[in-house]
Formats: sequence, structure tokens, C-alpha cells
Amino acid sequence: MFFIGIFGIQDKVKLLNEYPNVTCRCGALSTAESIEKYRYFHIFFIPIYKWNRARFVRMRCCGSLFRMPDDHAEDLKRDLDLDMGRLEEFDSHEAGRCVHCGAELHPSFSFCPYCGGKNMWKTKGTVPVVRHSK
Repeated sequence: MFFIGIFGIQDKVKLLNEYPNVTCRCGALSTAESIEKYRYFHIFFIPIYKWNRARFVRMRCCGSLFRMPDDHAEDLKRDLDLDMGRLEEFDSHEAGRCVHCGAELHPSFSFCPYCGGKNMWKTKGTVPVVRHSK
């Protein structure tokens, strides 16, 4: 968060919706959460302008993260059916990203500085692998 006097810039991760009984690509029946991440400018903590919007779907069973295309996000506003085939897998496990919000993380971070989510790093060869803690 960047703060000067009465205005500032901050990142926000917002839970949009939950979809129960979704079959994950790992094979488990789980709940999916749609998440929106963005950065915003605020005056007296009132959001004025938002940018860098990204929407993700996070699975509760294994912590898999999927990027949601904008056209699918618009369809979800009208219809409650989540189509896993239209989601792009976001490989947070090998990209050094938070499994909760998708922010880039250094391997030494146990917690995400953007959303506060706990990330457990385990080394598999030389590539850091993130495992979702339960």
C-alpha cells in the first residue's frame, strides 16, 4: 500500500462467488471460488479508480488456480454455471505465485504480502513448488 496524506494506492483481492459441486481437474469434487484481483487509487479510503483487473477461479480441494477469460466472466454474471473447459490453467505451482490471489512471490515468503494467504514452499528438484495448506 502506498499512502500519502489523504490518498493512496492499494491492491485488493475480492471473493466474487462460490460454486459448489464442481469437478476439479485433479478429479476431486470440490467448491470453486471466483476471485477478482485489482489495484485501486483511493481518497480517504474511498476507491476512485481501479486497474490491473484479473479474475481467477481457485479450487478448494487442491488449491489449483485458473485464469478466467473476460467473456466467461461476463457469462457468469448472467448464468451460475461454471464451465471448467473455458478456464485457462494458471500454473501457480511452478511460477512462484500465490495460490490464493495469483500475485508473484519470492520463494522465501511464507505469506503473501498482497492477500495475506499462507503459501507452503517445497522444493522439487530446483523448481519451487507451492502447496495449498488446509
